[in-house]
Amino acid sequence: MDGVLVDGEPLHFRAFSRLLADEGLAYSLERHKAAMGTKGDWPELVAEFGLRNDEAYYFPVYSEYVMAEYAACEGPLPGAREAIESLRSFGIPVAVASSSRRAWVETCLQQMGIGDLFDAILTGSEVTHGKPDPEIYLLAASTLGVDPTRCLAIEDAPFGIQAAHAAGMTCWAVRTEYTAGIALPSPEREMESLLEFDLSVFEGVAV
Repeated sequence: MDGVLVDGEPLHFRAFSRLLADEGLAYSLERHKAAMGTKGDWPELVAEFGLRNDEAYYFPVYSEYVMAEYAACEGPLPGAREAIESLRSFGIPVAVASSSRRAWVETCLQQMGIGDLFDAILTGSEVTHGKPDPEIYLLAASTLGVDPTRCLAIEDAPFGIQAAHAAGMTCWAVRTEYTAGIALPSPEREMESLLEFDLSVFEGVAV
C-alpha cells in the first residue's frame, strides 16, 4: 500500500516526527528510510532514541497520529486506480499485502475510495514476521488461492522486494520521491509510477 497505492511514507515520517517532537527529539529522513516497508521494531526504537517510556506507552500515540494522517490523505498515486481496475477487468485477482496495521490500511483505502476494489486485504496485523520475511506474501497468495510463483508483487522498498522474491514471486518496483536514491535489490522491472503498468506480463491478456 504505502509507496505503491498511496504516498504513505511521508505520513509515517510526519507521525513519528511528531511523536519524537513531543519528547523534545528529532527524527531524520535518512533514519526513516532505513525502516521503510517494515512492521517496525518498537523496542529497538525506544532504546535507540532513549525514550522515557516503553512501547505500550508510545505506540497508541503513534497509532493515533498515523490514523489522523491516513484519514486526511488525498487520492491514490498516479495510475494506481487504473492498474487495479485493469486487472479486475480481466478477472485477475488483486490483493493488498501491507506491513501496516489493519485499522490504518482500511482507513487509508476507504479514504481514497478504493477499498472495495481488492479481493483480499492482508496486513501486518495478520502476520508474525514483517518484511523482508515472505510471510505476508505467502498469506496473500494463499488467501487468493493462487501459486505464489504465478504472482506479481508491486513494491517500493528494498525489504518488500526481498519479501516478494523470498515468496517466489516476480516483483516490479515503483519509485517515489522517498525511494528515488535508494538501491533496490534486483526487481524484475522498475517504474517511475503505476502509469507505466503493463498488463502484457499476464497470460491471456491482449494489450
